[in-house]
Amino acid sequence: MSGRRLRRLLLLALAVGIGYWIYLDRPTLTGLIDSITGPLMSSQAAVKSSERNRVVGEATTAITEGTDAAVGTLRQGMTASEVKELLGSPDKIEPEVVDGVAQTRWTYAKFKRALVMRDGRVTAIALL
Repeated sequence: MSGRRLRRLLLLALAVGIGYWIYLDRPTLTGLIDSITGPLMSSQAAVKSSERNRVVGEATTAITEGTDAAVGTLRQGMTASEVKELLGSPDKIEPEVVDGVAQTRWTYAKFKRALVMRDGRVTAIALL
């Protein structure tokens, strides 16, 4: 068998193989493109998901830090309205009498703080 005849036989076998593959799979251009770009697109989806998780995590941290900043600005002498504006309504309000003086204890469980109020002003701040 000559070299030319062998090349023709190989090309014929290749053409028959490609024809058989097309007959079985019926590939489309979009299917071919999807099979090539599929791994890239799935990794992009993973990156987007990871980026979303990072952004949500940072937002949660910022919200937490914001509430810590609000608690950090508490000080003695603040009025009840200033405290409510800063922290919102207390979880529990308990009237008490200490040394014959009426006072109110405001508890903020979320911020782990208890405030003692006398005459509408903060006189003490305690950690829970």
